[in-house]
Amino acid sequence: MKTKQLRSTKTITSALFAAAMLFSSASVFAQVKIGSNPTTITPNANLDVEGVSNRHTVVMKTGHVGIGTITPGATLTVRAVQDLDLPFARNIVALFDPVGGNNFDSTATIGVNGGRALFGYEVDGQQGKYAFLRGNQATDIRLQVVDANSVLYPNPLVISARPTILGFIGINNEFPQSQLDVRGTTKILPTSAVQTGSIWNGTSNMSGFEVINNPNGDAFVGIQRTQGLSANLHLGKAAGAAVNSAFLAYYVNGASVGGILYNGAGVNYVTTSDQRLKENIRTTKFGLEALKTVKVYDYNFKADQTKSLSTGVLAQELHKVYPQAVTVGGADAKTNPWQVDYSKLVPMLVKSVQELNQTVESLNQKVGSLESEKAQLSAELNERVNKLERLLSTGEHVKSLSSTSPPSGSVGK
Repeated sequence: MKTKQLRSTKTITSALFAAAMLFSSASVFAQVKIGSNPTTITPNANLDVEGVSNRHTVVMKTGHVGIGTITPGATLTVRAVQDLDLPFARNIVALFDPVGGNNFDSTATIGVNGGRALFGYEVDGQQGKYAFLRGNQATDIRLQVVDANSVLYPNPLVISARPTILGFIGINNEFPQSQLDVRGTTKILPTSAVQTGSIWNGTSNMSGFEVINNPNGDAFVGIQRTQGLSANLHLGKAAGAAVNSAFLAYYVNGASVGGILYNGAGVNYVTTSDQRLKENIRTTKFGLEALKTVKVYDYNFKADQTKSLSTGVLAQELHKVYPQAVTVGGADAKTNPWQVDYSKLVPMLVKSVQELNQTVESLNQKVGSLESEKAQLSAELNERVNKLERLLSTGEHVKSLSSTSPPSGSVGK
């Protein structure tokens, strides 16, 4: 019996000591009481560590623990008794720090306040950087990095709780405008190895997909695929797709400038050419005479190891004759070469064909006129020949008659 009482006394003493230690920092006047009277122990009562200003830490007989409240509604209920502000959050309710400090730059920290829950982890001890997950009531949840000087790095991961963008996820953007809003360069690569080279110009050490955003706001997409003969980009449509539906559409400042359309069996490459969008319309001066000056060559490209035969023009020469089809390059032919859009030669070819057709039609008219004259001359010639034949035939008849008549002057002799 004495052993049981001794154990019970030790247990109560340990609990009282622990409870007193929990609240010893609050006031030197803290007292421990079990029940309503601090001088007696009320059976089945709660353990209550009472400090100044009616501050309590209680252990309920139900097992609930309350800090800052005498009516804990959960296994552990913590209610702030004063404001505690740290660089990453204000009005901290509870701070759990296994290292023993009271700052967010400990190896692991859990901070809770009325509107935020924060979990911090050291990510770079040498440079003093710390990642923390922060929940803002009715605003968002963020995974962010802060340094030892409380400087927040501007590239958080945000899950928004705002009414108009509820559930939107932002990377490097605190106010996402879509279900997933990523600001900055994005890469999708097949392995965890360090990438070298660049996908967008085909020099990467691994194939993949990359969206590059420059600080000046420029953005472009690169897709590198090394193996196989398949295309880097596949665009598909389901069976029954409408004719003239677009595979690709090109826009500048909201205006359509062309695209690649499905024509029912293949594709049409189209460029905007609506008459309503044009002005200063006049007949072109580029036609047959210009086309005759365009020189066409056979050649192969230096980079082509197979030395395959190609036929075409030289951009620099064509620019002197028809600059509309040429994009002028820079000093480095490999990175910024002169380029030719052969489709731009089509209007000049059409004009040349039209001029040739006019020439042919003029010649046909002349030939027709000559044929008519020839027919008329032939008819006249035939008529003259016929007349001559008739005359000759008449002359022979006269001659034959005169040969049978007596000589003149012989009559009556």
